[in-house]
Amino acid sequence: MAGASDLSQWEVDQTPQSSFEVNSPSEYFPGTVEPGLSERAVPMLPPPNPPEQLLPFYQLQKFQNIQEIQPKPLPDAFDPSSFRPVNSYLPPIGLHPRVYRNGLVEFYPWFGIAQSFDSNVNLVSANPVSDFYVTPRLGAELQVGTPDSTYNEFYDTILAMNVRYEAWADIFYENPQFSAFNQEVRFAGRVGRSGAIWRPSFTYSDITGSNLLMSELVNRTRRLTVNGEVLGQYQFTSVFGANQTFGYYQLDHPDPGYINYSVAKTRQELTWKVLDQMKVTAYGDYRYLDPAQGSLGSEVISGIGFYGEPTTRLYTELRIGYGEVMMDGSVPGRRNMSGLRFNGFTTFDWSPRFRLTFRYDRDYVLNEVNVNDNYVSTLLQLKGEIFLGGNWYVTPYLGCSTQDFETSQRLYLQVRPELEVAYALPGTYYPGDSKIFAKIGYMSSESLQGSGDPVVDWRLSVGFNCKF
Repeated sequence: MAGASDLSQWEVDQTPQSSFEVNSPSEYFPGTVEPGLSERAVPMLPPPNPPEQLLPFYQLQKFQNIQEIQPKPLPDAFDPSSFRPVNSYLPPIGLHPRVYRNGLVEFYPWFGIAQSFDSNVNLVSANPVSDFYVTPRLGAELQVGTPDSTYNEFYDTILAMNVRYEAWADIFYENPQFSAFNQEVRFAGRVGRSGAIWRPSFTYSDITGSNLLMSELVNRTRRLTVNGEVLGQYQFTSVFGANQTFGYYQLDHPDPGYINYSVAKTRQELTWKVLDQMKVTAYGDYRYLDPAQGSLGSEVISGIGFYGEPTTRLYTELRIGYGEVMMDGSVPGRRNMSGLRFNGFTTFDWSPRFRLTFRYDRDYVLNEVNVNDNYVSTLLQLKGEIFLGGNWYVTPYLGCSTQDFETSQRLYLQVRPELEVAYALPGTYYPGDSKIFAKIGYMSSESLQGSGDPVVDWRLSVGFNCKF
């Protein structure tokens, strides 16, 4: 039976049980009778103060004692070698999933800087321009309510919101005409937490550049994108549910030499739960394609798929179907680009120190350069993350894509290997984002069919990122 000392300070007014023996009101201790005695009547003398002139020696002796200066471990410290659970809608990509502080309103600022060299800044096949450039960046993130995190099994709040803003500048040394200011805003919300959840999202970006990881962004130019979407997730029974998505995407170029376009889209999806963390799906997509120049059109996609966590070390997601493309007007040489469509990714914890991620995507894309010459892009990406110990990480990457064009009959192949070596800075909530890194990337684009000279580019970057 618990003793009287186990009662909390909020229970002092309660009457103790009859088996308890209360303290005598006239209780005495030796120290109250004669100064200098402890509770067990052992004489205690105060320690002598060291001479003032010896204080530096006491400090030196303290710093020489490794037990005095060794930092104490943080409670519930993040273990980078452990496996993490995965939920169906936000699987972690990387050895470190996002960790949020506990609180209804949390704010995370960050900053960083990188020094880079690019051998072909404007991605041309002849007379390339090479230059060094520096990229300072800063941003902030605001989280309100329970975040969408792999560490949350349940939602404590019906409403939640996450807002991110990042700004960075590319400042070129010898070719200032390529310098640019870039910014991006991301919003994601959640309404609901059980049988019905709605997830509105919005992204705006103003970015000038060419990206080694995306097949669409060739040539260095300024692009403004707006992407809005609402996803509804419904669970009707323990095994049967549905998802609905309505979205809009717009791409604008201040340079009149490029083609602006917009896409309105929707997805209707039925889901069946086949395992505890695994669902299969039947879906239908509709997209309305509206380029500023050239033919309007639409695409209808129907297919099946699955997503979830069949084992604790594997998350996989795949939607595969057939896309029927219908473009208006008669264009000489136009081929029917209907056919196979798929998208998704699989991430596997090979060991506590190695995670492998495989992304796959095949889609019909509007051309931003040539009128009515749209293409089907097949993009495969393989990313490995290796933890070497001692906060050191190596991240190899290989991307390969093909673009099969609609009217010019061209077929292009792009290959992008990349390697990053990073030292993770101390941190509990952003263990993989605060780091010192060195990265080298390469891109090769060549024509497998039709005209077109090869384009080659490689980049080297060193820098650091700090998140709080």
